Amino acid sequence: MATEKTDVVIVGAGAAGGILAAELGRAGMKVIGLERGPRLATKDFAPQDELRFFQRQDLRPNVKRQPVTWRPNTKSRATPIPSQSYGNQAGGGTVHYGAVSWRFHEDDFKVRSHTIARYGASAIPEDSSVIDWPVSYTELEPYYDRIEYEIGVSGKAGNLQGRKIDGGNVFEAPRQREFPLPPLQVDQVGVTFDAATKKLGYHPFSTPRAILSQPYKGRPACSYCGFCQGFGCHIGAKSSTLVTNLPDADATNNFKLITNAMVYHINTDNSGRATGVSYYGPDGSADNTIEAEIVIVAPFVYDSVRLLLLSKTDKFPNGLANSSSHLGRHLMSHIGARVFAAFDDRHINVYMGPSAQKHTIDDFNGDNFDHSKLGFIRGSQISAGPAGLEGGPIASAMNMPPPPGVPNWGEGYRDFFAKYYTRYLAMTGQTEELPYPNQIIDLDPDIRDAWGLPAPRMTYDWRRPNELKRIEFVNEKMLEIGRAMGATHVWRAPSSPGTPGSHHQGGTRMGSNPKESVVNKFGQTWDIPNLFVIGSSTFPTSSGFNPTLTIQALAYMSADAIIKQYRKSPGPLIRA
Repeated sequence: MATEKTDVVIVGAGAAGGILAAELGRAGMKVIGLERGPRLATKDFAPQDELRFFQRQDLRPNVKRQPVTWRPNTKSRATPIPSQSYGNQAGGGTVHYGAVSWRFHEDDFKVRSHTIARYGASAIPEDSSVIDWPVSYTELEPYYDRIEYEIGVSGKAGNLQGRKIDGGNVFEAPRQREFPLPPLQVDQVGVTFDAATKKLGYHPFSTPRAILSQPYKGRPACSYCGFCQGFGCHIGAKSSTLVTNLPDADATNNFKLITNAMVYHINTDNSGRATGVSYYGPDGSADNTIEAEIVIVAPFVYDSVRLLLLSKTDKFPNGLANSSSHLGRHLMSHIGARVFAAFDDRHINVYMGPSAQKHTIDDFNGDNFDHSKLGFIRGSQISAGPAGLEGGPIASAMNMPPPPGVPNWGEGYRDFFAKYYTRYLAMTGQTEELPYPNQIIDLDPDIRDAWGLPAPRMTYDWRRPNELKRIEFVNEKMLEIGRAMGATHVWRAPSSPGTPGSHHQGGTRMGSNPKESVVNKFGQTWDIPNLFVIGSSTFPTSSGFNPTLTIQALAYMSADAIIKQYRKSPGPLIRA
């Protein structure tokens, strides 16, 4: 039996966990992190191998050992989903992500009140459980700035202290200073997308990315190798937690990371206070315990919810932090609308450079446009890039359905792909989804993982009127852009059968009212003051933007609250 004592134990060493470890360690607190996978180094990502990292998903959970199941409704039997997008090593998903690093809009934090003020309460679907965030953009802005400069984000400001700037995102919320690094170089995808969207009167710009466009803090600039999203960076130019926050945590001499450790229970005493965690060690032993004054849960959405449900006791029979009965509810993901454009008169070469090198328009995201007569609320950012997570031939073949009239196999497909592999681009509408109370994560009664624990089960179906109308609207906009590009072929991808998309959010949502949320704005659970949950599971709404930068900003805010408030006066940081 291995038992250790510390000030803080953090479950998960990804985007949130790495920041918390570094900040709390700097403040003099002893921190132990527990990570289910290994801790890799930059050298482990070379040579870049599309089969290993993309097709076999070497940096992601093994779906046979760590299954996640899905069913569209409670009348259906759940089945394992075939692939998972989050990480399975120290650094989490930031090791293999595309590094797109968005700040949310101001209205993303107040979807309910903003929508009612502009369109009336009837504009919100009756079955949606949408609430406002308990934190505002203004409150989070210093933490957005902090993470951008801490890790190195490349981009161009479009709203600098209220002054709109062409070339940046003119729809973004005001920032106090420019990005620390200029945008990455423009590729042919960006050139083509920019020309067409400008012709239509839209506002294209370079997507902000945590990829170094210039050397920064001792790390080299991007080499434009083309192996980025789905891959670890073999030179360290991608600003993953693995090469930024975790080394900072190590430097405090107050941090210890235990890898290949599967946490299966949060321990509590008779009063209901969290006392630490129990985990399976690398050798499979189950009697390993970390005792801590503060417990922080910071893995991916599935595992945050599952761990709280697995940790039920007589005092907490429905799982920890679940007196509101909202644990596991309000699951959201980004629903991907996709349109392809292929050209006879030019080469686009989507395989060159990082996939996150893409360009974007924000004209139809959030509430940046008038929804009065559209029959839906919220929207989508539209970006251009390769068909899949990256631009290699396997990813393109696996993720680009051919246009109507072209077979999806055999000689006809071979000839189409051979001609257009270097001549196509894809546009993705990353559409926001509203929260609904019956989209949930719970424990699968039939399927277990390699440790004998119930698999996380998703009950989820995005095909609702508000979402279907939004998807159709966004698809039409992308078809319009494809035609404006002068493409020979412009076609849309078929819709999914209601399965979750990317960037899962919700399940332990934050709020101002303990009766309708699991945590407060600092991620502190309402029920157990020394138990915190940090990550996208706390998001009340999803935005049309990738969640990582907001996860990181919230982690900084939570760390500040723990250091400056909780450590001095343990207890609720916000009184209900």
